[in-house]
Amino acid sequence: MSQRSNAIPKQVAASTQRESWATQLVQHTLSMRVILVVAVVAAYLTSLGGSFVFDDIPGIVDQEHLDDVGGALSGMLRMHSRTTTRLSFALNTALFGKSAFYFHIVNLLIHVVSVLTLFELVRGSIEWWNQQHTPFLNASLTGFLAALFWGLHPLGTMAVTYIVQRHESLMAMFYLLTLYCLLRGQRATVAWPWYVGSILCCWLGMGAKEVMVTAPLVALLYDRCILSSTWRELVIKRGWVFALFLMPASILVVRNLAIFQTGTKVHGFVLGEHETASSWLYLWTQAGVIVHYLRLSIWPDYLTFDYDWPVANREVEYLLPALFIVGLLAVSFWLVIKRPAIGFVMLAFFFILAPTSSIVPIVDVAFEHRMYLPLACVCVLAAIGLSTAVQTWRASQPDESKYQMVLLIGLTLAMLLGIRTAYRNLDYHSQIALWSTTVESRPMNLRANHNLAQRLRHANRLPEAEQMLLRSIAYCEQHGYESFPLHGDLAEIYVYTGQFDQAYQRFQVALDAARAPQEEISAYHQLLRNRKLAEMRTSYGALLDLMQQPGEAAKQFDLAIELRPDVAQWYVMAGHVYRKAGNVDMALARWKRALELAPDRVDVARDYSVLLVEAGDYSEADKRLRQNLKQHPEDLAMQFQLARLEAAAPVAEVRQPEAALARCEQLLKTYPQHAFEIQNVQAMALGNAGRTDQAIALLKSLRKQTSASDAEVRNDLDMMLARFGQSQQVLLAEKETPR
Repeated sequence: MSQRSNAIPKQVAASTQRESWATQLVQHTLSMRVILVVAVVAAYLTSLGGSFVFDDIPGIVDQEHLDDVGGALSGMLRMHSRTTTRLSFALNTALFGKSAFYFHIVNLLIHVVSVLTLFELVRGSIEWWNQQHTPFLNASLTGFLAALFWGLHPLGTMAVTYIVQRHESLMAMFYLLTLYCLLRGQRATVAWPWYVGSILCCWLGMGAKEVMVTAPLVALLYDRCILSSTWRELVIKRGWVFALFLMPASILVVRNLAIFQTGTKVHGFVLGEHETASSWLYLWTQAGVIVHYLRLSIWPDYLTFDYDWPVANREVEYLLPALFIVGLLAVSFWLVIKRPAIGFVMLAFFFILAPTSSIVPIVDVAFEHRMYLPLACVCVLAAIGLSTAVQTWRASQPDESKYQMVLLIGLTLAMLLGIRTAYRNLDYHSQIALWSTTVESRPMNLRANHNLAQRLRHANRLPEAEQMLLRSIAYCEQHGYESFPLHGDLAEIYVYTGQFDQAYQRFQVALDAARAPQEEISAYHQLLRNRKLAEMRTSYGALLDLMQQPGEAAKQFDLAIELRPDVAQWYVMAGHVYRKAGNVDMALARWKRALELAPDRVDVARDYSVLLVEAGDYSEADKRLRQNLKQHPEDLAMQFQLARLEAAAPVAEVRQPEAALARCEQLLKTYPQHAFEIQNVQAMALGNAGRTDQAIALLKSLRKQTSASDAEVRNDLDMMLARFGQSQQVLLAEKETPR
């Protein structure tokens, strides 16, 4: 008896020692979770050095109140669009400021949570299926490979590394959590907390991105295909859950009814829209787009930031892709009946893509971030396919051997995907790198060429930028597309290189090309067009100013202001050229408006006060200077101007020589390095206060400090000496105010 009892532990120990690394990994889900986290973080470490690019600038960097957490929470309570993501941006900014590094950290954390959720969802779903039906796969192994493939796949980089696309990744996270909580509720003894969690995740996902509107349908399909054996069981157990799912979905649909239109402009180019696509034409075009997405899922060679995908206008362009997609859909519906688990995954792929790849036309036909969550379906199918293939191939082999083979193949594929992801993330380190790879993969993408030319110009790589713009202009003219922004950009390059005549001619060509479009365009794209035209006119105005044509420059600034009357800087620039042209009244009007738009512009407030003096409005100048100094008491230039006004204003109620002397004494203590200029004002104040002897003595002392090269300064001092010697006042109206 004792010998037999002793033999059993030895056999168990021997068996344990013979277990392979693959078997041990499959049996330890904690190890799988650790590997998933480490692998995903390793692949995305290169994303942490990325910068803000393209829509990150207006969407994050230029948002003045992005850290308004209270406003974001208020928007969520009112169920405004995309407020969940806005709240995440607000918290990000409030805690860490507008640092690209910390935005990337949060994006990566969201991706890691999504990967772990997918692992648990697939593993738990297969475990439940195996309990209710004939077991057909190892749950942990399949879930691990699906999550690993998805977490490391380079096609997901746009949703993770492109910061502003947190809309997509956050929506995907809540989408997966919605399904996972449903699964946990089915398996839990006390189900309602999990169902409440599922409802909450669904609602939060609706506030991340509109694609979440498909979640109730996908959750219903998941429940019926995986969790429930009959529709009756589903309704009894979770009917109330799906009813609550539909509430935010209904609100989202109603608020976006406007996008369900018969046609819209698509195919963006430089300004925005050039081709009209009906809902059906857009649908046919999406057949080719989905085929392309699937190809990238299998072979992610050329990843592209901006496709500028053309609308399929001929049957030959969409017939074969459409037949392929229709065939896949038919197979998916058939599998829902015959193999519900597989059929669910395939249909979920199409349902998730439906809001962006069906009959609802969107300005941009194709973007890789739209494939982020549907890619998870592809990866699940890949993991199932790999496991099934190895089981079939090695049917006679023990499970241990099958696990080893599946893991060796799966880990090798995952490693290759991870390396590609790490390299792709490097493209997001600079806008030049990102647009360069886009132009490399889509050389005739005008928007990409235009954006790359702009980035090259800002990097002072002007010859490269010039060649890109010339090539794009030729393409636009060949195909009849509007090209005036390209001409304007080329003119700016000529300005930077000092080729003013060529720049002038190119601006003229640009203005000729900017005639009103022949066809009607949407209000949004008219706004884009006006902005581009206004920016070009300000650049042209700056050139005319350099060419000593302030009057013509002022006209261009005024035309720009008509198109976009909310840019303070353009009023400032217009004021400067009007001042140069001698039109003080117009200069004052422009600067006054600039201060209304940007009251914190100290430089404009200072120049406006000086210009009021030039215009002879001494009372208003005195009032403005005192108001501004209350807000900016350390501003030397305004203190100096007020001292001059107090010392020598022609208006008696403004002229206060004694106050000017006190101000000059304080300025001399604070800014001794500017003693000469301050004492000059002090001398005027002394003379105008009737202390002529002191004024003359100070002026003589100042004159001794000048040299023969300071002829203009000496003349001013001599004039004041002569006037004070005759007991006359020296007032500002008798000499030009220094600028």
